[in-house]
Amino acid sequence: MKTGNEKSDIDVNVDALLAAINEISESEVRRREDDPTRVMVNGRDYHTYRELAEAFELDIHDFSVTEINR
Repeated sequence: MKTGNEKSDIDVNVDALLAAINEISESEVRRREDDPTRVMVNGRDYHTYRELAEAFELDIHDFSVTEINR
């Protein structure tokens, strides 16, 4: 399980977040090769996982490591 550390100190299960985004989007979700913390969906760059989650109306807290392990 890979995690990403957001500025608000939330440990995010990035794989779970990207899987959820991939499920609801009609495009491939790709991590940027030059910066693996950035993601591209439908040709748009997202600079944080929080920004990505909000763009798809997801709550980033649902993908926190502690939430997933509950």
